[in-house]
Amino acid sequence: MNPRPRILHFVTGGGSGATKVALELACGHLRSGRYEPLLVLRRKRAPLPAPMQERIAAAGLRTAWVDRGFKHRTLRQLAALLAEFRPEVFAAHGNSEHLWGRQAAFRAGVPVVLHIEQNCERYPFWRRWAARRLAPRTTATICVSRGVADHVRRLGLAGPRVEIVPNGVEAARFAVGAPPFARRAADIIMVARFARQKDQPTLIRAARRLADAGWTGRLLLGGGGRAAHRRACERLVRRLGLAERVDFLGQVNDPAPLYHRCRAAVLSTHYEGLPLVLIDYMAAGCAAIGSEASGVADIIENGVNGWSFPRGDDAALAAVLTRVLAGGPEVEAVVARGQADAPARFSLSRMIDRYETLCTELLGQVRPT
Repeated sequence: MNPRPRILHFVTGGGSGATKVALELACGHLRSGRYEPLLVLRRKRAPLPAPMQERIAAAGLRTAWVDRGFKHRTLRQLAALLAEFRPEVFAAHGNSEHLWGRQAAFRAGVPVVLHIEQNCERYPFWRRWAARRLAPRTTATICVSRGVADHVRRLGLAGPRVEIVPNGVEAARFAVGAPPFARRAADIIMVARFARQKDQPTLIRAARRLADAGWTGRLLLGGGGRAAHRRACERLVRRLGLAERVDFLGQVNDPAPLYHRCRAAVLSTHYEGLPLVLIDYMAAGCAAIGSEASGVADIIENGVNGWSFPRGDDAALAAVLTRVLAGGPEVEAVVARGQADAPARFSLSRMIDRYETLCTELLGQVRPT
C-alpha cells in the first residue's frame, strides 16, 4: 500500500472560489504529508490570477492544465493525466468541471471519486441530467454548507453519501491591526464581484435611505465581475444622488485596511454556497451583515455573531445598518463574538483535516483487506 495516497484535484483555472479551495487543499496536502497532490486546471480565457500563480510556485505544487473548449479533447487530456498520475482519490470541483472530471475518473477506474459542490448552482436541464446520471457512482458529495446540501438533494444530484465540510480561510490575517469598533468611521463596505447574484443595488438603495436619515459616512464597493452590472450600479448611484458618497474600488487585492476603516460590512446577495467574505468581515472586527440567503445562515446567527435581513429588502437593510453604525455595548458584543467565531469555525487547518480524514475513511472502505 502506498503510504502517501495520490489525490488529484480538478478545477477551473479562472481563479474562482472553487479554484481557491482546490489550491488550498492541494497545498495543505503538501504540508500535512498525508497525500500526494496534483492540481489540474482547465484553461480559461483569463489567466490564473497572479497571487494564485505565486502561491503554486512558493509551495512547489505540481500542476497540470487541460484545454477549454471541446469536451472530448478535455476528456482525452484528463485521461492521459490520470493514466500517468494514477490517483486513488479524484476530487472534482465546480460546475461544469465536476461533470467532466467525474466522467474521466470513472472511465479510469479511480477508487474514490468526490463531487465538491461550492454553490447553489442553477443547473440547466442537460447539466442536471448529466449530474443525476453520475450521482449513484460518486463515492461522496461534499457540500460547503447545509444550504448547498439541501439544494443538491432537491435536484437529485447527491451521491450515496453527503458530507458538509465548510471552506476555510486564513481569518487571523484580517484580525491583525484591527482597530476597536468605536474608533472606526461610520463607513460601509461590500466586496463582491459585480453580478446579479450579489445584488449591490439593494445596498445602494439602503445607503440612500441612510443618507436621507442623516448618515454622513461613505459606501465602498469593491470587486471585479461583469462590466455591465457595475455600470448599472454606477447609473443607480447617480440617479439616487449618491455619486459623492460611493466609491467604486475595482478589484481589491488587500481588503484588510479597508475593512479596518469601516464599521459595517455587507453581503446583500441572492444566493450563496458558503460566502467566505462574511468570515473575513467578522475576523476584521466589522459588523457583518448578510441577506437571508442560502449559505449565509451557516455563518451568521442573527444578533449573535452578526446580522441578517430579508433578501432584496433595502428598508430592512437600512434599519440594520442604522442600528450597527450607532454602535454601543450590545453591538460591540456581537462584533466581538463574530471576531472570535470566524477563526474557530472556519480555519484552513480544520477544512484540510476534515477532507483528509474523510478521504482516508473512504479509501479504507474500497481497498481490499
